[in-house]
Amino acid sequence: MRLGTVRDGDETRVGVLEGDRVLVTDEPLLEVAILTGYDFSEATGTWRPLAEVQLDLPLRPDAVFCLGQNYSDHLDEKAPIDSKEPEFFVKAGVTVAHPDMPAIADPRVTAKLDYETELGVVIGRSGRFIPPERALDHVFGYVVVNDLTARDRQVRPIAGGGFAMALGPGKNFEGATRLGSWVTPAAEVGDPQQLALTTLVNGELRQSNSTRNMIHDVRTLISFVSQLLELRPGWVISTGTPGGTGWGQDRELGGTGVTPPGCEPARYLTPGDRVRSEIERVGVLEFDVIAPGTRPDDLGRN
Repeated sequence: MRLGTVRDGDETRVGVLEGDRVLVTDEPLLEVAILTGYDFSEATGTWRPLAEVQLDLPLRPDAVFCLGQNYSDHLDEKAPIDSKEPEFFVKAGVTVAHPDMPAIADPRVTAKLDYETELGVVIGRSGRFIPPERALDHVFGYVVVNDLTARDRQVRPIAGGGFAMALGPGKNFEGATRLGSWVTPAAEVGDPQQLALTTLVNGELRQSNSTRNMIHDVRTLISFVSQLLELRPGWVISTGTPGGTGWGQDRELGGTGVTPPGCEPARYLTPGDRVRSEIERVGVLEFDVIAPGTRPDDLGRN
């Protein structure tokens, strides 16, 4: 079972995706269905071919809560950072792009547009000060996230050596947050620490890792964020990216040149690229990269 949002004229409906068809329900928003505990196993509605409907964003979170520095091979590919706690930052909800919209590589925003495939956790139950051993009880499901980043805004060389970090402008710009077209319920995914994660750019393997290699596991990350904020249904927590980013090959910004085994050396995204983020048992997220002023129809893809 996969859960998405179907656009029907000016209205939206929650859809239950199975194979090449979708059950269009009467529920208007997935966030509301999560909040009210809607039983999707008993969902009713109208079955329609998936090819005949338009999928909207599955969720429209006000913000996405991101945890960085969470894979050792990502730490190895860039300037070292010493921190015992997860790196924590927020991406504004207005940065979440529609699934059909390409990413715009606009040199007025960044000359170093980078990709980061990540496991997104969708909260299903409210909670504060959640102990790690109970954290997964608060999970509704999982979604594929790509945390696009303006590296030349995030990382600035300092005269005399070292780097300054600015996560606000580096992580928040138009279309900087990509979500997959559906949420997969937690019961369908199983253990979130046993999921293969890959990124392909133009068919080249750039990132290849497993969530079992997280430094801070999903339970720990949920517990950590809940110490700061009361978690609420429909919120999304993104759990960090592994090595294989363009940053890792950028000596100017502290990249070490390390390439993950089996992967091609990375580079930043440029117009004409096609990105595919995939997480085992969770889903796939694909998008094109275009130059400013390019119409999506000009891409020539079906």
